[in-house]
Amino acid sequence: MRLSEILNGRRYKNCLFAAALIIAVLILAGCSAAAPAIQSDQKQLTLPSGSSAVQVTPLFDEDTTISLYEKCIPAVVQVEAVTTFVPRFLGPFGLDIPNIRGQGSGFIIDDEGHILTNNHVVDQASTVKVVLSDGTQLQGKVIGADRNNDVALLQVDVSKLPAPTYLTLGDSSSVKPGQMAVALGSPYGLQGSITVGIISGTGRSIPGATSRNMTDIIQTDAAINPGNSGGPLLNSRGEVIGINTAIEALANGVGFAVPINTAKKVLPELLKGNIIKTPWLGIEGMAVSQELAGKLGLKAIRGVYVVGVLPGSPAEKVGLVASGRDELDEPLAGGDIITAVDDAAVAKVADILSYFNGKKPGDRVTLSVQRGDQKMSIPVELGEWPDVLPGYYEFNQGNGREQPPDSQQNQYEFKFGPFEFRTK
Repeated sequence: MRLSEILNGRRYKNCLFAAALIIAVLILAGCSAAAPAIQSDQKQLTLPSGSSAVQVTPLFDEDTTISLYEKCIPAVVQVEAVTTFVPRFLGPFGLDIPNIRGQGSGFIIDDEGHILTNNHVVDQASTVKVVLSDGTQLQGKVIGADRNNDVALLQVDVSKLPAPTYLTLGDSSSVKPGQMAVALGSPYGLQGSITVGIISGTGRSIPGATSRNMTDIIQTDAAINPGNSGGPLLNSRGEVIGINTAIEALANGVGFAVPINTAKKVLPELLKGNIIKTPWLGIEGMAVSQELAGKLGLKAIRGVYVVGVLPGSPAEKVGLVASGRDELDEPLAGGDIITAVDDAAVAKVADILSYFNGKKPGDRVTLSVQRGDQKMSIPVELGEWPDVLPGYYEFNQGNGREQPPDSQQNQYEFKFGPFEFRTK
């Protein structure tokens, strides 16, 4: 089936593998795949408990899981990328800079040879090799990328695919904590691996490739490791619900996946060969809490408190007021409170970022703002998220902070290399 038909509402099977090496607190990793729905009778175990028996429902049915694996794994691939760095200054004797090699996972999403993976798996790659589950090696081409959401689209020559098999993209908005999660991919190069767990949480926010957080992230305890990145996360029906992307390095069983709906939103542009441009407001904000409202005498108890406004940003152009910070790096009084965007209520910065995921640079939105006792509606034209935030270091100079604007306060600072993902 052609991807254009899929985007028009038709179901499709897909499987991909992509992975990335990880350094520090959050290590990139993740694999999962989607497959056609599989029907199976659920089994129950009867275990003795004192004088009475207890009915225990197993986490998953083995026959169902085996069937799901066999149907999906042909659509999951291993992605091997090579990045060649040319030294800026060779010097009198020249420099021999070795190539950097990275390995991840991905999954085929249509019969035209399109493959979804993480952007950090193939970012800046000079060559990309795709290895099918049967060992067939194909040359891959990066068609489009969304760096801020860590999604990339590859394509291989469909005529060289032995028997095109692809996964079904599900609906990540219906994912609930507690439901079954299946990850497929190539952890540490072990191609064709499967792990099973549950959805541990939804709506998470983690740092991304730039200073912008990734939102609506799915958390799972299905084991994912370096090399899983870009692989599919499946539900019990074999549908792709996420693209495995990162793990918490200092914890066990804490993995993260980009929701598949995020990828589906940008697929039409990726198919055109575009690099996705992310809208930008240009604020540093924090969620309004009852404690913060009481401390600063805020007139709203829900919304995003504007602590900083970057120079030259859309926020500055429309006159949003920042509170600034004191010598202890605590927010001062007097900042604007953004309570809604286009009448969609917001309670934290991640809500604003999630809403902007459906927008493009140049789009106009209306901010509902509480400024002291006054309620205001402020139209703003969104800018394009810059590669380097203007005035960022000057903005933060002297306060000991590295907290990026337009992001929630958290302990992570990410840097994406071609094949790695780290935090401070």
